[in-house]
Amino acid sequence: MFEKRRARKQAELQEKLAAELRDPDAEVRRKAAVSAATTGDLDWALRELTRAVEREPWTEEFSSTVAESLAAVLRRDPTVRERTERVFALHLDDPEGLVRAWTELTEELGGGPAVRDVDGDLRDELRARLPDLRDRGWTAEGIAGVGRPDSFARELAFDVAVIVTSLAMRRNTPVPDDEADQVRAEMRAALKKALPHAPGSDERTEILVPLTRIPAVEEWTDRARAGLRADEALALCTSGERDLATLGTETLAKILFREVVRRDRVRETLDRLVAQGEQEEQGEQGEHGPHGTQDSFLLSQILACYSHLHVPFPLDDPPLGLFLDGLRHPDPMVRAGAAESLDPIVTGSPVEGRAVEGLVGLLEHDPETDVRRHAAIALRWLKCGEEHHAGIAADALARQADSPDPEIRAHSIADALRRGAPDAYDRLLSALESPDAHWQLLSGLLNVPLGSGFVLPSRSVRKALIERLEALRATGWAERDVAVEFPNADDRAELLAALLETLNDL
Repeated sequence: MFEKRRARKQAELQEKLAAELRDPDAEVRRKAAVSAATTGDLDWALRELTRAVEREPWTEEFSSTVAESLAAVLRRDPTVRERTERVFALHLDDPEGLVRAWTELTEELGGGPAVRDVDGDLRDELRARLPDLRDRGWTAEGIAGVGRPDSFARELAFDVAVIVTSLAMRRNTPVPDDEADQVRAEMRAALKKALPHAPGSDERTEILVPLTRIPAVEEWTDRARAGLRADEALALCTSGERDLATLGTETLAKILFREVVRRDRVRETLDRLVAQGEQEEQGEQGEHGPHGTQDSFLLSQILACYSHLHVPFPLDDPPLGLFLDGLRHPDPMVRAGAAESLDPIVTGSPVEGRAVEGLVGLLEHDPETDVRRHAAIALRWLKCGEEHHAGIAADALARQADSPDPEIRAHSIADALRRGAPDAYDRLLSALESPDAHWQLLSGLLNVPLGSGFVLPSRSVRKALIERLEALRATGWAERDVAVEFPNADDRAELLAALLETLNDL
């Protein structure tokens, strides 16, 4: 009798938890997942949590709703845990094999069918994430060397592997066929509408940006949608018509800035466009000179695309010479684009020193203010692999302390703050006295590790900073003379508020 009552209560609990795991409220799902992970029926828990992860809607708290609980229940049974560890240990350098092995395991646990054909976007998503597993102690032998089996560090390494893989699978959810056709049609219509407008124009940007920015309501299929839009842009790039190729590359640069998709095809297409440009130049050198027929805007967008591709993980054989040539290009649009796109593609490369020297040359001698600004921000943010190169960049920015351009001065001050230069805060306080203080001054201060063990030089400096920032807010600094998309008035107000909150909490 007691066994029947216990079985009935267990069945009622499982029915209740199964319903809550489908509840629209993420907090309800989270609590149900935690309870499910500790229920006595291990097979039921593995099945229900595997399915819950596979249907979990997009949330910023994906890991804390159901994925963490799936990891916890996978750790409960020694046999299941050992098999799960083998899945990751054997495929640290094989993202496609990891997908197949992981989905074979989850299929056996009660999830959906195993994946056999792994597309390039899912492969690249995991390839970019696998180094994090190695950083947490994963090796081809597993995580045996990370503390005891029940230690926090080892359990965390296990959980991260489960969460990262689950997240990659969900982020590459395909778009249903009917919706995919709609995405393609919308993209083609937008590209057709954008084509008559000048490359890089506000009119063209206004058409393209809504289709390439992060949507207001995010979904797991967003990455797949970006891939479909990239397909349409790539079709223009390979059309053989210069105006279509320019529009396609401009669109790709916007897509890749948010989401790197179709990586192999994009790289192949960019290489082909560069080769075509070089052939055209060689054929016209006598009449136009070495850069006579190369479309400057197209080249600037090609450079941006290469840089975006490099961010998730380094390109094989990146076109470093193209970037160095770009710094010397006769068109300021290309020089600015090359400076903007250098990071991270030249970091740690054989041409890092030449790139830094080229940027310093632009900063100090280029006749165009916009190019000098791009060089300044590039030198500020470039992560040099060699300390000597970093020193050259820092010295060049220090020499711009009295630059007539307020943005360049702001980058100089921001770099001084980052390096802890003795006069950095004096320069910052002086610059903040202007009611039109450049927003990069505030950005530079926010990027100093305030509140993380960092101590301002004195209480008087903290007080003076708060007074200056409150004065800016009181005089409407955030709304004043905002004529660009970023930072717009809301972004500036948020930046100012974040700084004041941080300083007041110190």
